[in-house]
Amino acid sequence: MKPKGEFTCYLWESIQAIYNEIITHTFVELLADGTLPKPCFAHYLSQDILYIHDDSKAFEHLSKRATATTEQAFFKTLAKEGIAMEHELHTHFLKFFTIRKAKKKSPVIKAYTHFLIEHSLKSPYNVAAAALLPCFWVYNSVGKHLISFAEENNVYQKWIDTYQGGEYEEYTKSFIQIVERLAATASEEEKEHMREAFVQATLFELYFFEESMSKK
Repeated sequence: MKPKGEFTCYLWESIQAIYNEIITHTFVELLADGTLPKPCFAHYLSQDILYIHDDSKAFEHLSKRATATTEQAFFKTLAKEGIAMEHELHTHFLKFFTIRKAKKKSPVIKAYTHFLIEHSLKSPYNVAAAALLPCFWVYNSVGKHLISFAEENNVYQKWIDTYQGGEYEEYTKSFIQIVERLAATASEEEKEHMREAFVQATLFELYFFEESMSKK
């Protein structure tokens, strides 16, 4: 998904080194060819379920702080329908691999969800929005990247299809446009805080893949 203006272009450029680490990470490469060890994916999936629960809460908080009614409605939609897409994905793989749900957050997911909830409640609205954007933008981009070379009959194909699919892409596009609009009225200091939050959230995405790969 491409940026939607000068500021979101700046955000995307600011994470290029991290994003390149993500798309070349062993977890992602093995996911693409269908050889990712089950223990690695099981850790990822069971923790992602806990992550999505709190991510939904963060979007609910964000929707209540939005000043534009369209943005209020959008973030409420993400908290329900957008997250529901990932619930469907989780359900599929829980059954397919007979994976048990995690009862406790891993170190990375505990830190990441705390980061998101704190921003959604306490940071300026524009900064909080920037903090929640990477989950959608990075995953949509990774999905689009993988679809071009993923192996056929891949057991992880549904993961790839979900994140590069049209519905998820439309959510991502709208989210990027919102952050671009918010930046238009932000001070230079606020823009820098938005960038910092965006970069940190992207780092958490990389750390999550690293943690999951360590479980093989």
